[in-house]
Amino acid sequence: MNFFEKSIIELQNQRPIFHSEDDLKLALAFNIKINNPEFEIRLERPVQLEMVNRNDQKIIVRAPIDIVVVDGNGGVYPIELKYKTKKANIVFKGENYVLAGHGAQDVGRYSFRKDIFRIENYKSKNLDFKCGYVLILTNDNEYYERNVYEKDNFDKHFSFHDNAILNNLDLSWNYNKIDKTKYKLSENNVWLNSNSKEHWSCKKDYFYKLNLLNDYKITWEKFSNIENTTFKYCLLKIE
Repeated sequence: MNFFEKSIIELQNQRPIFHSEDDLKLALAFNIKINNPEFEIRLERPVQLEMVNRNDQKIIVRAPIDIVVVDGNGGVYPIELKYKTKKANIVFKGENYVLAGHGAQDVGRYSFRKDIFRIENYKSKNLDFKCGYVLILTNDNEYYERNVYEKDNFDKHFSFHDNAILNNLDLSWNYNKIDKTKYKLSENNVWLNSNSKEHWSCKKDYFYKLNLLNDYKITWEKFSNIENTTFKYCLLKIE
């Protein structure tokens, strides 16, 4: 068992719920440091990444990595996190947790793939890379139970339900589902409405082409159950 998997297991017993993604990030970083005092920990460490739009335009972007761990030998372990919640009001050890309702699972699925892309991109450009991780923790069963690929949803190609295979080739948003009475495809591969406004999926953060180096088998595990609210997590190790 490696240091990150160990920290997740320890937090299952210590912190079965978190206020926010920042709360989760800090808890993980603190646990890693306690168990490995020789490690250096950095939060939101920026890196320069080359992104490619769906119209094949290359862009250099500044992308912060949630947690970067540096071991005693200089080996680097970048970690990306997601904490997606449904609304809940839960008391744990006298502390009140009022969870936000994030919704927008289509964007959440795309963002999960983007996190994998970021870690793979870091790997290909840094000789000090040892391995990386992408973690999502959620009480929203839409992510782990709902197979939006079979349902032919707009985000079908980004589905990462339990036992899914996340294909390395980015097949893009399912534009067969776009309202073609409102949007037309332009010459540069952008969907525009009658006022020449882009569809939200053609705007900067959602218009990247996210081809991956590998396929990934998706497995969800139980993290905690508290006041009839179940949290599950999916952890990918990028080597």
